[in-house]
Amino acid sequence: MLALSTLAGCVKTYDPAPRQGEIRFGAGSLLLNDDAPSTKATLTDAFADGNTFAVFGESVISGDKTTVFGGINGVTVTADDDDDNPATPLVWSYSPTRFWYWESTGDWYDFVAVSPAGKGSTKMDISGNLAVSTHYNLASHDYDILGASYRRRGSVLDPNGTVPLNFSHLGSAVCVKVINNSGTTSVTLDSLKFKNLVVEGDAKITLDQYGNAEKSWINTERNTDYVRKFKPSPAINITAGGNYESPFWVMIPERLDQAAAAGGLVADMPTLFLYYTPSGSAQKYESITLKDVCPRDSETPIGTWVMGTKYTYEISMRLDGGVLVSISTTDWGETIEAETPGLLIQ
Repeated sequence: MLALSTLAGCVKTYDPAPRQGEIRFGAGSLLLNDDAPSTKATLTDAFADGNTFAVFGESVISGDKTTVFGGINGVTVTADDDDDNPATPLVWSYSPTRFWYWESTGDWYDFVAVSPAGKGSTKMDISGNLAVSTHYNLASHDYDILGASYRRRGSVLDPNGTVPLNFSHLGSAVCVKVINNSGTTSVTLDSLKFKNLVVEGDAKITLDQYGNAEKSWINTERNTDYVRKFKPSPAINITAGGNYESPFWVMIPERLDQAAAAGGLVADMPTLFLYYTPSGSAQKYESITLKDVCPRDSETPIGTWVMGTKYTYEISMRLDGGVLVSISTTDWGETIEAETPGLLIQ
């Protein structure tokens, strides 16, 4: 007999009996952590001891929808290594343990996960399939937000097997490369900052009717505040013919041709400000309207930052006058298979 207890409405809570095998996760990854100074995020190539993700889950058993994982705030899944043997794959654990239960091959489980855990991810109180939102604010957050979803059907060969979550980056990543084209004069990079961006919003993850991932940003807000301000101390010296490449900053995906103030003026659209001082001269600055920047081999500007893409703005300075700006893009990261079947990140 199915062991469920009814809540208000049509969603039920989970009863751990009868048990048909533990629900488990495994992991390998490429991600950004927020354990670096607040001016930047740092790139790592794998999950490490203590890394986390929050997981949410629902099952549909004989037509009855049941909350299985985490309720409104999810449950934290944590990586643990073997101190005596670092080469051993990480073990991922959570509490209390949940177990599979199936009545027919038409049953299914839905999972949504967000990494890192503890960042306010919340199950959304909306009709339809499981959906999770996570608020992100450029003024206070500078970590990579990762998301995954997965539907396990009772008709698969091993319905009690490890859940193979496939994480992807929900944000965009932006850096600035400053090139000093002078043959004789050095220059100091004094500061960089952005203005008129989308400064906060909610990353939403859900599943469509077929169990496929749907990832988007909702409730976004744009304003004229300066964000992602980078002011090195001391200023960075770039020798004649040299260059400097900034850290990557995580940004909220957005259109770059929308203004942050009423009127739709170009001056109120996303802009990068560069402050620099040529040797022996006064400080100068350049304001770069991002919607107008093209790749080197194209006359078509890149007008949108999209999820899972890294953007490098190359600013080539001629100290006798003017700058030349171009942009290059790359996919953010690569798929790295887990040492044990389970969670992937791309």
